[in-house]
Amino acid sequence: MLANNRDIAQYTKDYLNHDFENTMVEYRRKKVLEILNKYRPQNILEVGCGIQSIFDFYSNYQTFTVVEPSKQFCEMIKKSEKYNQNISIVGDFLENKIEQLKHNKYDFIIVSCLLHEVMAPQKLLESVKLLCTEETIVHINVPNAKSFHLLWAYKSGLIDTLGNLTETAKKLQQNTTFDLDKLISIANQVNLDVIDKGSYFIKPFNHSKMQKCMALGIIDEQLLNGLYKLTNYIPDMGAEIFINCRLK
Repeated sequence: MLANNRDIAQYTKDYLNHDFENTMVEYRRKKVLEILNKYRPQNILEVGCGIQSIFDFYSNYQTFTVVEPSKQFCEMIKKSEKYNQNISIVGDFLENKIEQLKHNKYDFIIVSCLLHEVMAPQKLLESVKLLCTEETIVHINVPNAKSFHLLWAYKSGLIDTLGNLTETAKKLQQNTTFDLDKLISIANQVNLDVIDKGSYFIKPFNHSKMQKCMALGIIDEQLLNGLYKLTNYIPDMGAEIFINCRLK
């Protein structure tokens, strides 16, 4: 992750305290695992892991590398029961470790919920590209600036325009908003070719209102799972979007 003015310690604290984000983490992970099980990669690089790495849930690998600048997050994932000798944890920003990592032949690189947080997303992708072979698949996911709940809020007059940073985004030190077209465009700018795209989890309300609905029992796990599946019918309006890419 590119070094910038982000306060990693404050980001870690805010991330840990943001309730509905924990629910979104589960459905974000569900999508990543679906894609991993489709391609079945053996040598994986995860750029940024949050409080729990994908290696806790996906075990069909030979090597797994995590690059994460938050010291607290690194310590948390090292305590996992799934942590083993085939896992390497690098506590730094990605661009600082290119020389160390570039000799590894990763066949899958995960850039999950990260690109919108850095000051220079194109430079982050340039760093990722340096670690790609012709066979490497890069998975990228970010919040959707044209999600159902933002479109509804816009048409209801609750927000003035689409594409601006929300209050949740500002609190979590996010810097950029993406819709699918913009996400595909930035990938193409660094010569990554999109081979798959989509969105997941139709979120009716913002994080705070979703959390209130859950606390009141209005929305339960069964309904949450249904919201995840709704993108089968409205494929571009999920709360988050993703692309899978290869070198052109």
